[in-house]
Amino acid sequence: MFFICLFSVACVNSAAKQSSGIKVSPAKNNDANEFLNYAETFSNLSPEAQKQELAATNQALALNPNVLSHRMKLIMIYGLPGSNLADTTKAQNLLQQILQEDILFNAQLAFAHLLFDHLVAANKVAKNNRDDQKRIELLQQKNEALQLKLEAAQQKLDELKNIEKSMGEREIAPKK
Repeated sequence: MFFICLFSVACVNSAAKQSSGIKVSPAKNNDANEFLNYAETFSNLSPEAQKQELAATNQALALNPNVLSHRMKLIMIYGLPGSNLADTTKAQNLLQQILQEDILFNAQLAFAHLLFDHLVAANKVAKNNRDDQKRIELLQQKNEALQLKLEAAQQKLDELKNIEKSMGEREIAPKK
């Protein structure tokens, strides 16, 4: 079902670009496969190899910042679930720039939208986790404050019991 949707989106995009007079080169259609292959390969790299891949990609982008494949690699390095270098907010911003430039064709665009949806969802989950963590920390602080109040109340109760006990002992003790 997923692949049917991806194929349908690619076909609709292709028809739209062809009807608008934009020529779609067959080589551009295969770039989504290049992205998918890179995603699979990168996810299987060791953490050290992933760091080396990031350095190589950044170096390639420094030489030529407009190469789409390098830009998409950087997005996948930051945005793939299997990445040890994940920064989904950065990946989402980089991908949004590419989408706004309208430089993707067919399956590339479908892949980019799919990746963008993943990044939006991942960022939402991360935000919810941060919010939950803040609530947990706040509840822990409140719990600690209540625990201190309980300990203080218990200490006062013990003091009152001691006073009551000593008063009772005085009443019972024979007078001299």
